[in-house]
Amino acid sequence: MTQQHFEQQGIFHVTTNAKQKIPWLTWTGVPEILINNLWMTRNLYHAEVYAFCILPDHMHVVLRPGEKGLSRFIQSFKSHSMKDINMLRPPVAESRDSPLQADPISFPLSWQKGFHDEKIETDDQRENVLAYVRCNAWRHGLVNNPNDWSWSSVHFSRMIDPVEIW
Repeated sequence: MTQQHFEQQGIFHVTTNAKQKIPWLTWTGVPEILINNLWMTRNLYHAEVYAFCILPDHMHVVLRPGEKGLSRFIQSFKSHSMKDINMLRPPVAESRDSPLQADPISFPLSWQKGFHDEKIETDDQRENVLAYVRCNAWRHGLVNNPNDWSWSSVHFSRMIDPVEIW
């Protein structure tokens, strides 16, 4: 059954997963593609991005999706990022020198269908979600300090939109 997202406008915490939980999101070259595509989609859809965290098998984003709505924003981000990521995959004969090694289980890489969203309704909820996203790599045991995770918006503050005060 197709996932339905009735709320399309507002501020959302979105989680999207790698298909079959294959941990490809932090492979060499992939986080940069995800971040570039997140900002391309942000600009294309006149959206605002307040925080993100890229983990090996899933990604969190806190955003206001712009006038075309949440589903269109996420669909665009996921399809464009996958196209760019799968271009990193070399022909099998050339795979030894590629940042993404050819693996019949892993390719083609893809996102799990759909996404999970939570609409942010209050200041407290917003602050809790921003802290959750900021500390997510630490919660998963990937770092000893949340600021040590390279693929978090903590390290891309110039690209993050200011959060409005309600």
